[in-house]
Amino acid sequence: MVQGAPQAAGRFDDEVRMYKAPPPEVSTEDFYETDPAKLYRRGFSIQNVSPLPITWAEHVAVQGHWGRALRDYMSDYVHWMSDYVHWCCLGALCEFLPQPGNRVTLASETDRYGLPVVQFSYSQCDNDTQLLHAAQQVMVDILHAAGASEVITIQRYAHLVGGAGMAADEQHGVVDATCRAFAVPNLYITDGSVLPTQGSANPALTIMAVTARAAALLRDGARNGTG
Repeated sequence: MVQGAPQAAGRFDDEVRMYKAPPPEVSTEDFYETDPAKLYRRGFSIQNVSPLPITWAEHVAVQGHWGRALRDYMSDYVHWMSDYVHWCCLGALCEFLPQPGNRVTLASETDRYGLPVVQFSYSQCDNDTQLLHAAQQVMVDILHAAGASEVITIQRYAHLVGGAGMAADEQHGVVDATCRAFAVPNLYITDGSVLPTQGSANPALTIMAVTARAAALLRDGARNGTG
């Protein structure tokens, strides 16, 4: 599964120079646990981001610039650089809900090397859509409140996890609570694929914590003769 990762950029009369702040310098969160007063479950975080030229071109393209118009806009270096320093961009990370059908499976079909072909199934529910739009609207409101004269938005997704989800048994996941695979003896999986859900932040620190925990369990098991 992925996170909703919409971005909103605002243009200000003064120079902002967003490229001078590597993301994220500033981060905040909406009420993260499920708020009964909201139409959606779970929450999102917002941070400042600094899209560099290629990613910024994606923002420009979403606004309707395409083909020759996009090329001319991005090729006008003098105009582009003088305008770019007036933009500030915010990005959100939304926790989408895990769905039973979102999974990675091995098909009976094999590739040219005789390995099973991987099938990736993924869908989003209405809650995910509502959460993404809510996060996007909050960023737009922040930029307008800060005095932006123009605001543009782009819907994005980030941080694929959960392909080998952790669960209590092999009917519901791929690895157990120690990251040991149910189907393959002595195989441990310690990357983002074992996360049973996607939080509203970059999962790097969580992945490192899961890996450190799995390593500690292996160490303790070796010492006790139970590993």
